[in-house]
Amino acid sequence: MKFSKLYVVLALSAGYILNVDAQVVVPTPGMRDAAAEKAGKPVPRKNWEHLSFEKDSVYGIALDRAYHAFPKNKAKKKLVVAIIDSGVDTAHADLKNMLWTNEKEIKGNGKDDDNNGYIDDVHGWNFLGTADGKHNVVKTNLEADREYLRLRDRYINVSFDDYRKNPKYAYFRSVVTKSALGSKEFAVIVVKRLAEENKKLVAEIQQKNPGKVLHMVDYAGYKPTDSMFMYAQAAVMMAVMYKKVPDTTVLGPFMQKFSDDMIASNQQEYLTAKQSVTDNRDLMGDDFTKNVNRYYGNNTLLLPNAKHGTHVAGIVAAERNNGLGLDGIADNVSIMAIRAVPDGDEYDKDIANAIYYAVDNGAKIINMSFGKPFSPQKQWVDEAFRYAEKKGVLIVKAAGNDAKDLDVDKTFPDAVFLDGKKAGNVITVGASTAEGKAAQFSNYGKNTVDLFAPGVDIYSAVPNNEYLFLPGTSMASPVVTGTAALVWSRFPKLTYLQLKEILLKSVTRVSGVTLLPGAQDPIEVPFATLSATGGIVNAYEALKLANTYGK
Repeated sequence: MKFSKLYVVLALSAGYILNVDAQVVVPTPGMRDAAAEKAGKPVPRKNWEHLSFEKDSVYGIALDRAYHAFPKNKAKKKLVVAIIDSGVDTAHADLKNMLWTNEKEIKGNGKDDDNNGYIDDVHGWNFLGTADGKHNVVKTNLEADREYLRLRDRYINVSFDDYRKNPKYAYFRSVVTKSALGSKEFAVIVVKRLAEENKKLVAEIQQKNPGKVLHMVDYAGYKPTDSMFMYAQAAVMMAVMYKKVPDTTVLGPFMQKFSDDMIASNQQEYLTAKQSVTDNRDLMGDDFTKNVNRYYGNNTLLLPNAKHGTHVAGIVAAERNNGLGLDGIADNVSIMAIRAVPDGDEYDKDIANAIYYAVDNGAKIINMSFGKPFSPQKQWVDEAFRYAEKKGVLIVKAAGNDAKDLDVDKTFPDAVFLDGKKAGNVITVGASTAEGKAAQFSNYGKNTVDLFAPGVDIYSAVPNNEYLFLPGTSMASPVVTGTAALVWSRFPKLTYLQLKEILLKSVTRVSGVTLLPGAQDPIEVPFATLSATGGIVNAYEALKLANTYGK
């Protein structure tokens, strides 16, 4: 047991820091690569999400039924769907014929032929690289660590008591909670303070027992009245019980070694965390905290972390009926690949500019399968959301994989702007299972999550012409995106607001109960309470409803 572990309990009970030990802080592959719900399950059924409850007893989206009833699209040209993600393998056999192509751009000539500000953006754009292509950001750190480093110097020297009690430090405390670096640095501060308190406590005990050689029994039996002494004593006694320290142990030498080891252990953990916190986006040579120029990056779309984006793209639009790995949901679409999500947390600047790029280059739907707990430059993303709405573009985003209530604990980007207004063009998606339950990793929220969609064991494309089952709200989001594209291609005169309304009104309503995601003890709740609609997206019912609009 590490000393820092002892102080997790101490700090929690004292209310100093919500989380001292940052080992509970993990990335939100939620957005990237969620772990399977259980090991050793039977091999899942490919494309189960296309099935229907009525015919197959599976809570899919009734896609097969939808194509049977509405076989032909009505759009004169393919509907463009932008995938803002980690990149896409544009050479994948199931995707290469489904790519958006900028017909005004001449491939490989090193010129901005269409004067849109991006050179050779034939199939999309990469906002995570230098113009010459020599540096492309693949791995970076988490936003909580970036935010901690941004705020650290402002708060690091405030008094300990002021830090833990003053309401004006509430945001910074939340950053420390979720930052691996911040929580470990503050663990050092905590243990140093409590070591000092223990020294004072021993002196108080000695003062009441003049001339006596103190032993552990004297320390254990002493009842301090000062609250800080109580917490300091509690931490020591936890170590004493764990290590089975005899009552006869001489107190002075033990306490000195305890304090020294405690501080050294936490300092080492902090230094290790500090060495691992690097921001490779610095290789690009620009300041991600300033957004004065949208026109940066390059056209490299396939990099080592492109598995996630390729998988998302395949769910939406893998070529149908070609005899290869899977059939995408939408048939009359083209995929615009926009790389803005690294292995780590995305940057607000890149996401905002990716949205502008998608909208300005003709995308009608944007899929966003990513998220993070902090958004320091949220105003930029809000402005981009508003721009997309003004241009009639629908945004579909993953709710996230933290098993939390988004009505209480936000994940960004979100549909609520800094001014309290809400974007009308955003659909937030939770992940459901084939049994019509909430996936146990899925975020939820009666007011913040619009609907659920299949998001467990979803089979789709990954780089190098391969395929893989993956779970996550990252997979549920493109199921809704694909359904939206399918409906819009059959009924191209719909507005984005009508399309959103149709998708939400036509869900398969689930009357049963589900385990509440993230609950410490199993708690059954009505599935209908976890989202605004209480249902799962349904392609067939959406098309039926769309057919009644405008008549």
